[in-house]
Amino acid sequence: MIANPYAGKFITFEGIDASGKSGQFTRLKTWLQAYHEKQFRKTFFTKEPDIEHKSGREIYDLLLGRHPALKIEDLHPFEMQSRYFRNRVWHYRARVIPNLAKEFHVISDRGVASLCFGVSSPAEFKPLIGIEEQAFLGADVPFLWPDAILIYDVPADAARERLLAQGKELDAFERDMSFQMRVRDNYLTFAGEYSNCHVIDGSGQPEEVFAKTKGVVAPILGL
Repeated sequence: MIANPYAGKFITFEGIDASGKSGQFTRLKTWLQAYHEKQFRKTFFTKEPDIEHKSGREIYDLLLGRHPALKIEDLHPFEMQSRYFRNRVWHYRARVIPNLAKEFHVISDRGVASLCFGVSSPAEFKPLIGIEEQAFLGADVPFLWPDAILIYDVPADAARERLLAQGKELDAFERDMSFQMRVRDNYLTFAGEYSNCHVIDGSGQPEEVFAKTKGVVAPILGL
C-alpha cells in the first residue's frame, strides 16, 4: 500500500452495519452541495462494493442468499474477501484513481478497512492486506491508502435495534449479533494499528455525529 500521491483527497467511511456511516456520508454530500458548491463540484462520491462490476453484484447475491450456486456459509472468510478485493481493484481503476488524477476529492462509503468483516481476529489483518496487495500488484493498479478513514463506532446491540427499526432485509452478516460484535472490535483494533483512522462515536443524534464528521473532514478538504 502507498500514500495517495494526488492533490485530491481520498476519504472512506466505515463501520459495522447500522453504525450510521451511510447517513453521515449522505449528510456530508448534502452539506457540501449546500454550503461549499465549488468544493462539491470537485468531489466524487462513490460506494463499495460497486455493482457496476459483476463482482459487486455477486457479493450482494451471496450476502442476501440469492447466488445460484454458492452459499456464503460454505465459503472461507478469505474466499469472500477475495471477491471484495477483486471489486476494489476494479473500483480503484475505474472510479478512484481517474478522479484523483483529475484533482477531484474521492469520498467512498466503505473501502479498505472493510476487511474487518473478513477476519476472525486482528492477527489476520496483515496476512489479508498482504493478499490484497498482491491482487492490486497483479492487476497493475496502485493500492492507495486513504488520506482519512472515518470509523463510526456504535455497540452491536444498538446497531441491531436500528436495523430492526428500519425494517430492512438483513443480510448474512447483519443477522449474526456475535459477528457484528467481533467486527466492531476488529474496527477499533484496526484504528489503533493503521494510519489515518478516526474513530467517531456514532451513538448520538445524527446532527451531533455530523458535527464530529465535519470536524475531521473539513480540514482535510481545506474548508
